[in-house]
Amino acid sequence: MHTTSSRLILSLLLTAGTIVAPDPAAADAATVKPFKATYAVNYRGIGAGTLQMQLLRDPQTGQYTFETRANPSFLARFAVSRNAIETSVMEITDTGVRPLQWQLDDGKSGNAGDGTLAFDWAGQSVSGEYRGTPVSLQTEAGLQDRQSVQIQVIFDLLRGRDPGEMSMINDDQIKEYAYKRGNSAPVQTKLGSVEAVLFESTRAGSSRVSRVWHASSFA
Repeated sequence: MHTTSSRLILSLLLTAGTIVAPDPAAADAATVKPFKATYAVNYRGIGAGTLQMQLLRDPQTGQYTFETRANPSFLARFAVSRNAIETSVMEITDTGVRPLQWQLDDGKSGNAGDGTLAFDWAGQSVSGEYRGTPVSLQTEAGLQDRQSVQIQVIFDLLRGRDPGEMSMINDDQIKEYAYKRGNSAPVQTKLGSVEAVLFESTRAGSSRVSRVWHASSFA
């Protein structure tokens, strides 16, 4: 997830479908393509299961759906349900990613840990509910949800630019995040060694850091 503690390490296990990283000379033609990836989750050196992330495109509407499903280990199921799923429906155009709907189902009975958001860009509003708290916010340029922001980062990298500052709805508030590029480094995966670019996401007033390695040359 976006607000991943630096102690949570995601290691790429398997990638299927297509993840496009274009030649820099053809950056203007770059676009995000559907993909499916499974990540191993380790917490303090202990295996905690896997996360499956999948980006799908509806050929009729042209809209994209990005979903993250949890498959926790036996011990991790005390904290995370194996039925947990987070989904965002979005548009991807030449100008970037625009979320339309976001939904979180924690996989447990009741809706205490669930959330929904509906983006009305024409009406410049976002409405929904997060963990029982009503959400009513105004949209702003570049606003993302917790799922769509990950696709926007990929979009920017494919265009050869850094994401920089981005606004995201997290919980029931709009928060500002800064994305900073780190050093490139090889990441060992079941597909072999993959050269990856590190991005760190931080928020003013929070000590939490999200570190994600992007395989910028993977095709």
